[in-house]
Amino acid sequence: MAMTVAPPATAADPRVREFFQHLATDRGASEYTQRNYRQALTEFGAWHQQERAGAPVWEKLQRDDFRGYLRFLGRQRIGRASIQLRFSALRTFYRFLMRRGAVESSPIKNIPMPKQEKRLPRFLTSDQIGALMKAPLLLKSEPRKGPGRRPDPGVPLRDAAMLETIYSCGLRISEVCGLRVEDVDLGEQLVRVRGKGKKVRLVPIGAPA
Repeated sequence: MAMTVAPPATAADPRVREFFQHLATDRGASEYTQRNYRQALTEFGAWHQQERAGAPVWEKLQRDDFRGYLRFLGRQRIGRASIQLRFSALRTFYRFLMRRGAVESSPIKNIPMPKQEKRLPRFLTSDQIGALMKAPLLLKSEPRKGPGRRPDPGVPLRDAAMLETIYSCGLRISEVCGLRVEDVDLGEQLVRVRGKGKKVRLVPIGAPA
């Protein structure tokens, strides 16, 4: 039987609220990450409410609780990647609780997860990359259709530069959106990138970008 999600199991939990404040402010986690983590904690709270007849008290949960949750997810035929994502959120939450001194150790540590199926990576061909890089500039040359304000001619150039920078530097979309003018050293052909967890790294940037 499918689990009924019950947001009140975690929505009013002060530990959970502190955790998401930490993700947003201290770690600078993306909205996508925050959404996934919130869903994972909410679903675990709903499972605990249904199976244990009460909201989870994180400081008192044991290893067997999470083993039971893992078995439940397996019975729901949830994919390996989805299970890994849920437990990744729970592990991150418990690391937060450990740093705050709320728990001494994580009850999830060393619980074996279903192994991820090995898949070959999907990639674009050289021709596809070339077409992608040219797409914004092709849009620039198209005549205006219908009423309305003429689009800013600089937008296609901006989009082409962003695509070339993503490709040249191997950046995430959030990383290229967060670049500042002072982050680009044209003389040294280097870019200062702020990645996940507010980590900063220097990457080379090609002349076309």
